[in-house]
Amino acid sequence: MGTVDARAPVPATAPAGEPRGRLVVGDEDDLHVLARFMRAMLLNLLREPRKCAAVEKMSLAVAMEPAGREECAFTVIFRGGRVILECGVAQGADIVIRCEPAVLMKLARVPAGPAAVKFLLTREGRDLVARFLAGELRMKGAARHPLKMMRFADFLAPVDG
Repeated sequence: MGTVDARAPVPATAPAGEPRGRLVVGDEDDLHVLARFMRAMLLNLLREPRKCAAVEKMSLAVAMEPAGREECAFTVIFRGGRVILECGVAQGADIVIRCEPAVLMKLARVPAGPAAVKFLLTREGRDLVARFLAGELRMKGAARHPLKMMRFADFLAPVDG
């Protein structure tokens, strides 16, 4: 698996009007289980007009590196109205999230806005906070790019209704 560059040109794909046209996958055959899960989640999110509008405004690269499973790392790049999914940790990634795969799944369920506070008071939310404080969940670059991190969290947040 080669090194991915988060600043590389956006590949040409189908028109961006539908979820599959907005999502560009680096090497479909090389996707591991976590990246396949992320692809399915992204396709589902890109069905929502509000999420597509958010993608239009985002310029961000987020790498996710499961602890102890570095070969399962992947990067999600938002640029040019598209979402690019690549295996590996991209050079120049704005934010790198390191944690166990199960914690990544929990992070994907955190709602955005005021609902996040309520979530953090649940057992699952308190578990995420405890893992963060124990160093089992690390986010490199989130403090340097707080607005980008908030936009990314809002994009990943489950759709209400």
